[in-house]
Amino acid sequence: MRADADRHGTATLVQELNAETRNRDARRYLLLVEAPDGSVFSNGLTRLAVNATGFRHNLPNKARPARWPDQTPNMMTLSARAADGGLLAVGRDIQHLDELRGGIRRFALWSGLALILLALAGGWVSGRLFLRRLESVNQAVARIIAGQDSTRLPAVGLGREFDQLADNLNRMLDRQEAALTALKSLSEGVAHELRTPLNRVRNRLEQVAAGIDDVATRDEAIERALAETDQVSALFEALLTLARIENGSVGLKKTPVNISALAATVSDIYRPLVEETGGVLSAALPSPAVINGDAALLQQALANLIENAVFHGGAPATIEISTGIIDGKTILRVADNGIGVPETEREKVLRRFYRINQADPAPGSGLGLAMVAAVVRAHDGELSLSDNAPGLIVEITLPRTP
Repeated sequence: MRADADRHGTATLVQELNAETRNRDARRYLLLVEAPDGSVFSNGLTRLAVNATGFRHNLPNKARPARWPDQTPNMMTLSARAADGGLLAVGRDIQHLDELRGGIRRFALWSGLALILLALAGGWVSGRLFLRRLESVNQAVARIIAGQDSTRLPAVGLGREFDQLADNLNRMLDRQEAALTALKSLSEGVAHELRTPLNRVRNRLEQVAAGIDDVATRDEAIERALAETDQVSALFEALLTLARIENGSVGLKKTPVNISALAATVSDIYRPLVEETGGVLSAALPSPAVINGDAALLQQALANLIENAVFHGGAPATIEISTGIIDGKTILRVADNGIGVPETEREKVLRRFYRINQADPAPGSGLGLAMVAAVVRAHDGELSLSDNAPGLIVEITLPRTP
């Protein structure tokens, strides 16, 4: 509009605007053109609503009965001067923009309040839920403190970190319960195993006191008492060694060990003992089988298996020792023709102090197979018991040295 006024003059622009009826439509913009000769075009915008030049924001000072026209509408105007000095002004009603701003403000206000209330409600619900879960954890801890060792902490369910913490604490409680159970079993076993030899020692000492004038009787009683104390010492030594192996406090002195040569050595040592009881000990050691292990502990484990077959398998014992290599692993097998072990008892006989026949008069403390199992675990091996029909087969599988 300003370009036309500068090119043709403001009076010409007024004539052209007045000539077109559509320019009277004020639904889009309000126009005001005043020429120097006094001619005017306006489709609703008055001189009072505009400045000489520049922007002007007109605010209503009374309720608006209608949208058009109004001397002080809620609108924004822009005015300028043409080259011939004529006034050019354009205005637009911004009431709908103000209404939109007001609506946005109200929406933001109510939405903010709703979000605050929702956050407060969510926080209250979450807090109640957390306290309820925490109370269940406290109750579980109280039961554990009261002596219910089998109680475990429930999952909190408020995040992976809380559940992981509860799981770790439950695993700790599992290990603690297992340790307490093992300690209780050990205490009961030690008390049971010590009762008999200590009573025998007491009886021997009473015999010494009663027959102190009989030198032969006194010496025999003293010898038997010493033998009983040796048995007690051996029991404690075996328990100490077993505990150290299971706890990993015994550092394995691992060196390359030829299992076939080790089995041959142990067989030569125990063959006279087996033959004295009328039994037979044979060894089938076809080829060297070298592993990385503790020779002393492995030798003790094999000795325990032979003694177990001799004293608890039934006399006369026929014992066969063999070695081999299967699937890249070293196999040490001890088989006998004794009474064997029922399938339901094979895991139990690997426990400390466990005996199938508690009335068995044969010497021993019930630690032989437990010691063997501990040595095998310390060497990352596997121990299995199977039926020899009749008798028992004990098979030890050990990883070979690369």
